[in-house]
Amino acid sequence: MESDNNKGLNGLEAALGKPRYYIDAPDKLPGENYYWFPNVGDSMTDNTPGSIPGGSLTLGRLLTVDNITEIPLHRPMVFIIEYKGEQFCLLKSPAGTRAIDTTDENTGSAALCLRSYHPGPGYDDLWVPFQNIRYIFVVERVRRPNGTEFVPEEKEVTRIKNK
Repeated sequence: MESDNNKGLNGLEAALGKPRYYIDAPDKLPGENYYWFPNVGDSMTDNTPGSIPGGSLTLGRLLTVDNITEIPLHRPMVFIIEYKGEQFCLLKSPAGTRAIDTTDENTGSAALCLRSYHPGPGYDDLWVPFQNIRYIFVVERVRRPNGTEFVPEEKEVTRIKNK
């Protein structure tokens, strides 16, 4: 009989597909699962040293959680989300949680706020029901397109509400 952990890893391999390249990285913890993700777009760019520009590679460590409250906030993460039979891979920073009680389908569940670093219009918060989040990867290292690397730090991103 296959263990739950192996089932999860097999599902992860199916979700990620065949590896396209292998890149070694220092400071990996033994026994943990790490994956490199390419970043496309500018949603995680805010012109600070902690920006993650398009063309960067992010090293994500698989995070196993059973409850939405176990997800650390205010640090970049890669989320693999399934919604209506489609799969999405997003690099965002979780900013908070809330209960969902607006539809019969989601009554009693919780949602996670995924936030971009980019402060401009069109980069609004995305609230994702916890049950739609398939995998979470904490970003442990970022390799920018110019070859420089950094370790992301916890950083709360605030939004100014328009009145």
